[in-house]
Amino acid sequence: MKTLALLPGLILAAAALPYKDLDLQSSLLTDPTKIAGTTFDYVVAGGGLTGLTVAARLTENPNITVLVIESGFYESNKGPIIEDLNEYGDAFGTSADHSYETVPLAIHNRTELIRSGNGLGGSTLVNGGSWTRPHKAQLDSWESVFGMDGWNWDSLLPYMKKIEKSRSPSPEQIAAGHHFDASCHGMNGTVHVGARDTGESFSPMIKSLMNTGEALGVPVQKDLGCGIPHGISMLLNSLHEDQTRSDAAREWLLPNYKRTNLKVLTGQMVGRVLFNNKSSTPKATGVNFGTHKNVNFDVYARREVLLAAGSTVSPQILEHSGIGLKSALDKVGIDQLVDLPVGLNLQDQTTTTVRSSIKPSGEGQGQAAYFATFNETFGDDAPRAHHLLNTKLEEWAKDVVSRGGFHNETALLVQYRNYRDWILSTDVSFSELFLDTAGKLSFDLWDLLPFTRGYVHILDSDPYLRRFAYDPQYFLNELDLLGQAAASKLARDLSNTGEMTQYFDGETIPGNNLAYNATLDDWVDYVKQNFRANYHGVGTCSMMTKELGGVVDAAARVYDVEGLRVIDGSIPPTQLSSHVMTVFYGMAEKISEAILSDYHAQSE
Repeated sequence: MKTLALLPGLILAAAALPYKDLDLQSSLLTDPTKIAGTTFDYVVAGGGLTGLTVAARLTENPNITVLVIESGFYESNKGPIIEDLNEYGDAFGTSADHSYETVPLAIHNRTELIRSGNGLGGSTLVNGGSWTRPHKAQLDSWESVFGMDGWNWDSLLPYMKKIEKSRSPSPEQIAAGHHFDASCHGMNGTVHVGARDTGESFSPMIKSLMNTGEALGVPVQKDLGCGIPHGISMLLNSLHEDQTRSDAAREWLLPNYKRTNLKVLTGQMVGRVLFNNKSSTPKATGVNFGTHKNVNFDVYARREVLLAAGSTVSPQILEHSGIGLKSALDKVGIDQLVDLPVGLNLQDQTTTTVRSSIKPSGEGQGQAAYFATFNETFGDDAPRAHHLLNTKLEEWAKDVVSRGGFHNETALLVQYRNYRDWILSTDVSFSELFLDTAGKLSFDLWDLLPFTRGYVHILDSDPYLRRFAYDPQYFLNELDLLGQAAASKLARDLSNTGEMTQYFDGETIPGNNLAYNATLDDWVDYVKQNFRANYHGVGTCSMMTKELGGVVDAAARVYDVEGLRVIDGSIPPTQLSSHVMTVFYGMAEKISEAILSDYHAQSE
């Protein structure tokens, strides 16, 4: 892989970072006894993207004290495997990756690994850094369909822009395939965003892919952050001008770790939330944290406990605290405190790869994404897919509930009809084909809007064993499987069509494993055995009305308790046609304001 190239004028700035890193690391708490039994205004469980963002915003007020508890450590200074987006994947399997394992999946009777950042910064340490936003209609539905007042495109965009410190692409980058609409971006925020550029020449394949798509009627060279991510374009990344990764620890903790009202404890897991049950509504008073059932401690929250442990762990913390379905809690002997559908509605995407060798004329750097609509994804097979959408929703809802992915068929039908409306009535993208040109013509691709719903549930009453069942139930919905197959077939077709033929030099994946004239059903058989998780799981503590299956309200407060919020990627009620990082940052900003509003109201 290519290593990052520091621009000459920025080498000094980058070289100064290790001194700050060392100073930050020395400030981190590692001895749990130092804070055991103490009280803070807010205790944050998880030091990832949302946890660090919210902690930084709250502690701008010097009168507010915050403790962040993180199971991992400071990983931002681990060199190219973290800092260089071109080394994506090299951090998988290291201390910076949780590497959660699914249950054996029904589709192929194998487990899959769920890559998730472990350390301060969370998954911003290990993700691909892609910076796009969803379709306006998708965020609007959070308000209009799911009843979350104030959650729509127009209200969330200012928060997504607030965190952003964007740089316009250079003329060379625009010529290669970038487009930048300044009205859609923030310039004065905290997270650095710009064009990925190793300093090498850009591959001509990017423009050729756009020309090939344009000949087919596909929009090209659009800004994918403006609320209509449809078409083929290059995309921005979360990185500094010197091309180093802009992770949440570097942007939200490094500038603020000297605040006396902010403490960060590493190497400790939050096991459960503590409650005062003396009133009719339980009140969160702190958390129990530690590393073992015999080595754990209590710390207290004067105001609130904020769960930011991610879509896999936050539902586990709730269940260990007695919040969840009675059926799940009874299996491990935990008394139910509050009945909520915790851990359900898990929605993750699946990835396959189509890769070809290229002729020397195609060499060069660059990435581009094709956000394809339903009809573009399926092509000639679209009538078959439309028939499923128009006849199978009720059957699918019944199947999901019977498999434990959701608890209420009627409520799930609301989600399904919402997805159908997106797909049939708007230009919401159904699949993403992500092109990488580094020495190859390689598409990683995924169905953006799975109808499958899975679950996360604990398997033991001891929270420090972290025994849990993660079952995303991949491809147990026939449209999901057809969609992944169709997107894979589309990637193969595009690789050797139109202007792309001049660079194509033979397919290597699937290659000889799948006939070149394979039908959609042939691709279905291939995809079943040749996919991986996409690591974008959401929904396990969904933000929607209780009647629809919500766990938290529009201010991210857990229903039927006081002083407890979930503020991470487990709360989006739907999947989105985008990479999720920008949305999560916008959520964190919006929720921070809600927390501060309550703080000031209670302080009057």
